[in-house]
Amino acid sequence: MSQIITENTESWRIEGELSFQTANDVLTEFLQKQQAQTPKVVDLKGITRTDSAGLALLIELIRQVPDNTLQFCNIPAQMLSIAKISGVEELLQK
Repeated sequence: MSQIITENTESWRIEGELSFQTANDVLTEFLQKQQAQTPKVVDLKGITRTDSAGLALLIELIRQVPDNTLQFCNIPAQMLSIAKISGVEELLQK
């Protein structure tokens, strides 16, 4: 299971698994929380496992933030590898 922790108005943290099983729930949670505030940074340090659905989720989160200003920190190596193979690594590393 994954969850989004709101550190402050500009920084959120996602913990747990980002996978086919959890991506839709994380997106729903993100969109609900975004109604009250929009983060500038999402910390991924607490991700325990990810797959291509996790990468797709991050790309969708970028699309959901006005002006595509969302940044990620502590991106798991596994996710960076998938992004590099997919040719979207530059989207995650602004």
